[in-house]
Amino acid sequence: MKRHRPPRAAILFAVAVAVAGGGLYFAGRRAGKTAVKRDDRLNVLLITLDTTRADRLGCYGYIGGKTPNLDALAAAGVLFQNVYAQVPLTLPSHCSIMTGTTPLVHGVHNNSGYVLSPERTTLAEMLKARGFRTAAFVASFSVDSRFGLGQGFDVYDDNFEAGLPFKSANSERRADIVAGLFTAWLDGQGEEPFFAWVHFFDPHLPYRPPAPYDREFSSNPYDGEVAFMDEAVGTVVGKLREKNLLERTLIVVAGDHGEAFGEKVETGHGVFLYDGTLRVPLILHAPGHLPGGTVVPTRVRLTDIVPTVLDMVGLAVPAQVEGETLVPLVGGKKGKDRETYIETFYPRENYGWSELVGLVSGDWKYIRAPKSELYDLKTDPAETRNEAGSAGKIVAGLDRKLEGLVRKSAGLAAGPNRPLTAEEQERLRSLGYVNFSGGGAASSAADPKDKLDVLKLAQLAEGYELDGRFAEAKTAYARLLELVPESPASYVNLALSEARLKEFDAAIATLRLGTERMPDSAVLHVRLGHTYLVTGRAAEALASMDRVIALEPANVDAYTAAASALDFLGRKAEARGYLEKAIAVEPENKFLRTSLAMNLASAGNVGQAIEVYKALVADYPGDQVLRQHLGVAYGVSGDYANSIESFKQAIAINPTPTAYLNLAVALKKAGDVPAAVESLRLYLADPKGESPASVKAAEAELKSLEASLKK
Repeated sequence: MKRHRPPRAAILFAVAVAVAGGGLYFAGRRAGKTAVKRDDRLNVLLITLDTTRADRLGCYGYIGGKTPNLDALAAAGVLFQNVYAQVPLTLPSHCSIMTGTTPLVHGVHNNSGYVLSPERTTLAEMLKARGFRTAAFVASFSVDSRFGLGQGFDVYDDNFEAGLPFKSANSERRADIVAGLFTAWLDGQGEEPFFAWVHFFDPHLPYRPPAPYDREFSSNPYDGEVAFMDEAVGTVVGKLREKNLLERTLIVVAGDHGEAFGEKVETGHGVFLYDGTLRVPLILHAPGHLPGGTVVPTRVRLTDIVPTVLDMVGLAVPAQVEGETLVPLVGGKKGKDRETYIETFYPRENYGWSELVGLVSGDWKYIRAPKSELYDLKTDPAETRNEAGSAGKIVAGLDRKLEGLVRKSAGLAAGPNRPLTAEEQERLRSLGYVNFSGGGAASSAADPKDKLDVLKLAQLAEGYELDGRFAEAKTAYARLLELVPESPASYVNLALSEARLKEFDAAIATLRLGTERMPDSAVLHVRLGHTYLVTGRAAEALASMDRVIALEPANVDAYTAAASALDFLGRKAEARGYLEKAIAVEPENKFLRTSLAMNLASAGNVGQAIEVYKALVADYPGDQVLRQHLGVAYGVSGDYANSIESFKQAIAINPTPTAYLNLAVALKKAGDVPAAVESLRLYLADPKGESPASVKAAEAELKSLEASLKK
C-alpha cells in the first residue's frame, strides 16, 4: 500500500527519559509521592497500539527508534514495565481489553470465525450507562464492528474502503487518518465526559513506513512504522491540549500484542506464546490525578485496564470482570506479580496443529502443548531453556491450576484429577480446548514446534504475496496445501494467488476441493462465492452465499454478494431483501446503502431512494457522485428544482463532464433553455473520459437548443 507523508503533528512533547546501563529512569516523582485522585468527570481516552512490542519504545529503554510522544506520556504519567497480553492476536486481545476478561470468558479466540457475544459487557457500555459519550476510531478490519466490539459506542468509525462492496481482511487505515477522525469528532463535542477509543494498526507486516520514516529507518522499517504511529499519538494528545482537556482526561495507552522477528522462527504473531508477541506497553497519563514519573515493575495484564478505568472514574467493577484495578500499584502499594492466562488457537484454526494454552505464574511461564514448555523468566528471559523435563513438580502444579481455570470457564467442576465424562469432554472440545478434553485428543494434533519447516514455508509464501510475486506465492501455497490440507486458509491462500494470476478456473477448483473436504467452512464458501461472482457465474455465487448464510446468519459479505448475484439475474426485489439484511448488520456501509437506493429507484420507489440518498449525502457531504445520484432521483420524481440544486452542488465539489451533462438535462426539463445551453457548452468544452457517442449526442442537442432560442 503506497503511503504519502502526512503533515507532522503540531505538538511534540518534551521527553524526560534517560537510559543508563540498560536501566530506565524518569524525571519526576516516584510512586507514592503523589496521591491518586479519582474523578467521576474524567474523560477517558484509550489508545491501542496494534502489534507494538514494549521493548521497541524509548520509554522502555530502546534507543534505536523515535517515540517522543509516547515517551513523554510515560515520563509525565505511569509506566508499567511488565505487561502481558492474553492472546497474540488483534481481535481476541481487544476483546480482553474491552471486557476485562480472558478468552476463557469472552470466548473470542482468533481474528476470524468469532463475534463478541452481546452477553459480554464492554467498557463502552459500562461508561455509556453512566452518561459518557462514546466513540471509536479504528484502523483495521480485524476490529470491524461486525465482530462485536461496537457494543456501547455512539460512534464506531470502521469505514474502511468506503464505496467498495467488500472490506478485505487486510483493510486498514494509516495512523494520521485515524488521528484526524478523532480530532474532528472531538471538535464537535460538548461538556459531558467522553470515552473514546483510538486504534492504530501501522506496525503490521508488511512494514512500509511513509516518508520521512522510510528513509530514516530503511534498515528497520518496523521502527519506522512505530515512529509514524507515535507522531499520530502526538496529534491526538495535542488536540486534547488545544481544547484544554489534557488535565481532565485519563489517557490509557496499551499494546494489544507484540511481534516476533524470527527469534524462534516465527515472524509476525499468533503461532507461539513467547514474550516477543505477548509483552506489550501500558501507560497511564492523567495530570493531577496520577503521580507523574511513576514506574511500576509488578507484572500486570491487559485485562486489568477495565477495572482500572472504572476505579479512576468512581464506578463499581462488575462481577464478571476478571482483571483487577491497577490503582493501588500506581499509588505506591507493593503487589505480587499477577498470574496471567495466555493462549493461542491460531495454530489449530489456521494450520490444524495443536492450540497452545498457558499460565505465567511467579517466575515461571508454563505452556501446555503436546510437548509442554516451562521457562524461568527471571533467569532466562529469552526463553531459551525449556525446563519442563527437569521440573516435573512445577509443571504438574501449574498444569493443575491451568486445567482448573479451563474447566471452570466451561462450567465444569474442577476436582483434583477428576475424570471427565464423555459429555464434559465434548463440551471442552466444542470450546476449542482439545488438549483438555481427555480421550487422547491431545495427541491427534501436531505440536507447532514440530512444524517449523511448514511455518517457514507459510511465511515465505506470505512474503511472496506481499511483494506481488504471485506465481512464486502460488507455488509455495500449493505445497503448503499438500502439507496442511485440513486448514481452510490453505485453500483460500492458494486460490487468491491463482485469481491474481487470472487463473479463475483453477481458483474455483481449489476452493471447491476445500468445500468438499470441509463443507461447514463459511470462509471457503464465501471465497468460492466471490470467485463465482467475479467470473459472472451468478447462480453458483448465489448458491454459495446461501450456504454461508445458513452457517453464519449475520455474514454481511454473503448478503452483499447474494444481492449482487440476484441483481445480475434480474431478481431485484429479492436482491433488495438481501441488501436490507446486510445493512441491518452494517448500517454505516456506504456501498450497501447506495446499492439499496439504486435498487429502489430502478423498481420505481423513487421517493424511498431519495431518502436513502439524502442520508448518504449528509454522511458524505464531499462526495459529488452521491449528489449526482440524488439529482437524478429528484429529476425522475419531477422535482427539477432540487435536481438542479443537487447537480450544482456536485459541480461545486468537482466539475465533471457528467455533472454538467446531467445539469443540462435537468435545466431543459425545468424549462430553462438558456441555462441548459450554457451547461452543455461547459460539458463540450472538456468532455474528457466521455464516450464519442455521448459527445456527438450532446453536440446535436446543443445545436437544437441554440436554434430554438433564435426563433
